[in-house]
Amino acid sequence: MLLFCWVGLAQAGELGFGYVPSPGPGERPGLLVTPPRPVEQLLVECTVGSRLWSWDERNLPANQLQRFDWPRDLSITKAECAVQVVFQDGSSEMATLPLEWSYGAGLKVDLSQAEADLENHTVSVNVTAFVERAEIIAYGAGRAVLGKDVVPVNAGPGRIQVPWVGDPAKVVLLDVTLHSERAWSGFTFSPWFLDIPHDDLHFDTNSDVIPPEEEHKMERTLADLNEVLEQYGEIVPVQLYIGGCTDTVGDRAHNKDLSRRRARSISRWLRAHGYGGPIFYQGFGEGWLAVSTGDSVDEQANRRAVYMVGASAPPRGSGVPAASWIQAP
Repeated sequence: MLLFCWVGLAQAGELGFGYVPSPGPGERPGLLVTPPRPVEQLLVECTVGSRLWSWDERNLPANQLQRFDWPRDLSITKAECAVQVVFQDGSSEMATLPLEWSYGAGLKVDLSQAEADLENHTVSVNVTAFVERAEIIAYGAGRAVLGKDVVPVNAGPGRIQVPWVGDPAKVVLLDVTLHSERAWSGFTFSPWFLDIPHDDLHFDTNSDVIPPEEEHKMERTLADLNEVLEQYGEIVPVQLYIGGCTDTVGDRAHNKDLSRRRARSISRWLRAHGYGGPIFYQGFGEGWLAVSTGDSVDEQANRRAVYMVGASAPPRGSGVPAASWIQAP
């Protein structure tokens, strides 16, 4: 189950949206947009009170937060924004987003180090003030409501933990509103994570080329991944993570490089055959064994690739080693 967060807003299509629900002293209200892929053109129009604010941005990089803000006016606390984006790959997306905020509140949520604990079923975030309670709505596939609850927190400022509600195995998205004595702040969070069952490819020795006779396995995996995109893509940004692994035979550095190249080959095959979601890959070499062995042990179960999908990189408690994931084109 993985982590992906927005301040105040959820996600439409692949774009990530957010805003600061409680602007601090001197802080301007505004809309936050994070594109998942390189952008050719991003058009934003926000109606704030009786005035229309518009922006036209070109050639933006992927995964870089873009902020569109307007002057503070204490008499205006609502806006409606329309967003149109054309990605450099030719695809496009549109969304209309209502915003509402309040001034003078002293509670803010810092999501830069937000973390899911899969074993204890909690979400950890940093806050700027004491938090009395949290209102939580848990959503499953198709945005079905799995549970609602109000839980005591009584912690902060600093790092706090908020427990999940609903069946942890089925929760796709959490909508969390934190309350202090005089303020509130909200965010959405996804603890969703899936390990995709599949038949392992058999590469030739020291090769990262997918043999033609093995492609039928990739075709079945592609069908499963497209089904996941269809089922969950409307509620969270479905991202695919491919981890390449080896056994302990041979040089450790060579094995890590070989596993990275094989994971890259898998990502390229999927992209070439129509998989449209974001793909990340990493070579773990001998660092992630399915079967624990000594050195120089020929173990077929360890010569594998792992396919995982979620809203962001695997969190603590998922069993996945820390990695510097590489985004595939």
